[in-house]
Amino acid sequence: MVYFLNSPGLSVEVITMTKQVKTVTCQPLMPVKTGMTQQQLLDEIHYQQSRQIITKLLNKGLLSENEFKQIDQLNQQSFPPLIKPESVDTSATQS
Repeated sequence: MVYFLNSPGLSVEVITMTKQVKTVTCQPLMPVKTGMTQQQLLDEIHYQQSRQIITKLLNKGLLSENEFKQIDQLNQQSFPPLIKPESVDTSATQS
């Protein structure tokens, strides 16, 4: 609360301030048993990160389609993805 005091007429103004907090709607991460090893998970993360980077470079015109495909193939060899790029529709997310 913030109080303002005006002395000649002794009027007092009270301002109440509230903090708005958004409710968390997601569940906490829980360990799930899958057939995925830690190395497979790391490979998937690294591949997806590398794919995002080269996609941005392609969209900015810093890579040609051919260079993009060559780099992506090398990344697939270095970080074998469990989710193949051709099985994911990213047309709505590309800018």
